[in-house]
Parts: sequence; structure tokens; C-alpha cells
Amino acid sequence: MKLAPLLLLFSLFASCGSIRQWRELQTEPMSIGEAYGGFVAIATARGGWRVDESAADRGNGIWESRWRKREMERNFPIRNRLRMEILLDEGSRAEGWWVRYVIEQEKVKDLRRHAQPREEDWSANGQDQEGEAILGERLLRRLAPKSVQIQERRDPKDRWSRNR
Repeated sequence: MKLAPLLLLFSLFASCGSIRQWRELQTEPMSIGEAYGGFVAIATARGGWRVDESAADRGNGIWESRWRKREMERNFPIRNRLRMEILLDEGSRAEGWWVRYVIEQEKVKDLRRHAQPREEDWSANGQDQEGEAILGERLLRRLAPKSVQIQERRDPKDRWSRNR
């Protein structure tokens, strides 16, 4: 009899938090500094993300960006934030490091607040999966370039083909 209320209570606590579906990749053998620096270089230079210094911690392998705002269809404001973690317990310099990342997304659903939304007006809106896929390709080329497969062209009509 006591189990049912506990299960209900735990399910309510689980529904209050945001659920993240992390994307992961394993780096080639390198130091933590190289993995962290490579991620930051791709995120800031190519992706245009800006670091949130209060949330980033190089020693623990955590990097978080500031919120980046834009507008969706029908003038709904939306904002994204990139978060990355290096799983220090699951890797080593010789084997490589597991890096996981997610682009969180929030939007203002009330159009009365779209011009100047307050912090409490923002609500979770899933993840930016397209942005995660693009970032993942860039990270893969930077942190694990040997795993990238380049397909050869086999079209005999192609004048740049190796088969000519």
C-alpha cells in the first residue's frame, strides 16, 4: 500500500525537470585540454556560441553557453543554449574521452510577452536537433577525424574521378 503513493510522488518529481537527450561522441586519444579546447573552438568560432563564464568549468569538463535569442514563425521568441560535458570517469588520455552535448530550447508561448519576455515567461520547447546534428559533424571532424568516412566517387563520367 505504501508503494503506490511513493511511485506517484517520484513520477511527479521526474516530470518537473527537463529531460535531455544527450548526443555523445568519443574523441581520439588526446588530453582533456585538447578535447575541451577543440569543443570550445568549434562552438565559439563556427557556431557563434558565447560562453557563460558562471557555468563553465574547464577542470570538470563542463561548458555552457549563454542563451541565444531569435524569433520563430509567427513572431514567437525562442532561445537556445548549448551545454557540453566531458565524462571524466569514462575515458582516459590513451583511449579518448566521451563528450556529450545538447542544445536546449525554450520559447515564449504568450504573444503578449513576446516583445520583452520575463524569465518566468520562458518554457521548455525540446531541443534543437538540427543544430545538434550540424555541431556533431563539426565536432567529429575536429575531435575524431580518423572515424570520418569519405565516400569515393565512382561515376565514370566524372572527369575528376580516380577511375579515369
